[in-house]
Amino acid sequence: MVFLSSPFLLPAVSKAQLQRLCSVLWDWKICPGCESGRGCEMPGDCSWPRSGRLARFFEFYREVTLAYVPELHPGCQPALRGHDDVLDIIETLKANAEKPRAQLTKDYFTTRDKNGSTALPPPTDQNRAFNIAVKIMTTLSCCAKDQPSSLLESGIMPLHWADSISLKHFVSDAFPRANHCKFDEKAMQPAVAARMLQKVAGLRIEPTDDLRNHLKIDHDRGTVEIFHLTGFLKEHLMATRSKTGQSKAAIPRALALETLNSLQDVLFPSDDRSQSLLRSLISRSSFDPDCANFESAPYRIDEDGNGNTYASWDSRLADLYDAIENPQPRGLLEKWFERRSGARYVMMATLIGVIIAIVLGVLGLAVAIFQAWVAYQQWKHPLFPPM
Repeated sequence: MVFLSSPFLLPAVSKAQLQRLCSVLWDWKICPGCESGRGCEMPGDCSWPRSGRLARFFEFYREVTLAYVPELHPGCQPALRGHDDVLDIIETLKANAEKPRAQLTKDYFTTRDKNGSTALPPPTDQNRAFNIAVKIMTTLSCCAKDQPSSLLESGIMPLHWADSISLKHFVSDAFPRANHCKFDEKAMQPAVAARMLQKVAGLRIEPTDDLRNHLKIDHDRGTVEIFHLTGFLKEHLMATRSKTGQSKAAIPRALALETLNSLQDVLFPSDDRSQSLLRSLISRSSFDPDCANFESAPYRIDEDGNGNTYASWDSRLADLYDAIENPQPRGLLEKWFERRSGARYVMMATLIGVIIAIVLGVLGLAVAIFQAWVAYQQWKHPLFPPM
C-alpha cells in the first residue's frame, strides 16, 4: 500500500470552493458579481457578504482537509481527489441523513466513477473521507468500525459511527438531552460566568473546534473548553429557520441555539468585565472574533421562545457551577487543606493571619533589639564625654 501526503491531493482551497461550501452547508445564494470577484451586485439578497464572520470556520475547514492522508492500493484513486469530492460527500450526507453509513458510503463510491476505469478506494480510505465530511458539517470527530487510525488523525478520541446508524441518529446520540434539570437557570446562571471560572475556580479557558467538548472541564489540567465558532452556529440557525431547513440540518437547531445562548447569556454576559475578558480571549487565545457580535434577531424564530433552556448542556453547566462553589485546590499550599471551599479558605485565612503576626512580631523584636544596641553604644561611647 502507498501513502501520499495530503498537499499533493488537497491543495489550497479556492474562493469558489469556499463559496460552494457555504452553498452546500447553508443553501447560500451568491450573486454573479461575488462569484467573479467584481463586487456584490445584489446587496441584501446575496449571502457572500456574510462570509467575513466565517474566517475562523474557513481556517477550521483548511485544517481538517489538510490532515487527510490517503491510503492507496495499486490501480486505486484516493477517496478524496480534491475539495470538490469533499463537497460532493457533504451534499450526499445532507440529502441522505437517514440512510445507514455503510449503505451511504457504498452507494456514493460505486456511482462516483460511472465508467469503472479505476478500482474503488480501500474501505478504510472511504471511511476516512466520510469522517472528514462529517467533521466539517458538525465539527465532530468520528470513526468507523475497526478504524484505529482516526485517533491519530483527529488528535482526540473520536466517536464511533456504526455502519448501521444514520448520520441523523449518530448526531442525536452524541448529544443526549437531559430528562431532568440539574442547572437552575435563575439561581445558577448569574454565578456561572467565564470570569468567575477564572477568578474563583482557577480554570484556564481554552477554545475548542469540537462541539462535543463545549463546557468540558479537565480538572487535572485546570482547564475548561469553550466552543467558539459562533459564525458557524449563526449560519446554521439562519439556515434552519424554516421547517425544510430544519429537516436537512446536520445538527439539531435546539443544540445550536443552546450553545450560542450559553456563550452570550451565561459565560459572557453584557457586563464590562465579561466583555473585557472575551476581547482578551479573542486577541490572545485564538477565539473566533465573531464571538463579540451579539446580534440575535436575524436567526431567531417565534418557535424558539423567549426563555433559554439548556437540555443539551445541563449537566456540564451544573458542573461549572459546582466548580465555582467548591473550587479544587490548584497550588501547593491549597492542596494542604480540605477540598471543601468554605473550610479550606477559613483555614487558609487563619494560617495567613498567624504567619503575618509572626513576621510582624519578629520584625518588631528585631527593631527593638537594634534600638537597644544603638542606645547601649551611645551610652558606652558618648559623642561628648563628660568633662
